[in-house]
Amino acid sequence: MAVEMKRTKREVADIIDSFLSGEGEEWDWDDFTSIPIHDPELNRIRLRCVQLDKEFPPEKRGEYCNAHGMDVLRDYVKRLRTK
Repeated sequence: MAVEMKRTKREVADIIDSFLSGEGEEWDWDDFTSIPIHDPELNRIRLRCVQLDKEFPPEKRGEYCNAHGMDVLRDYVKRLRTK
């Protein structure tokens, strides 16, 4: 049986927000993108985040994705905090 994390919308929003601000712990983003989430909606968001670098390729070395991909992340934070 695969390991799944039980996360809330707020937890996912906080993880994405910390990633955007650069304030997350060293392995937070890796854990978020690597471990499936029990809630199907939140897992779809996780899976999309995993693919953002392919959907919105970085323009500079060291970036995760380009500005449009970062906007997607900001939108997820906003949506998750207003639901």
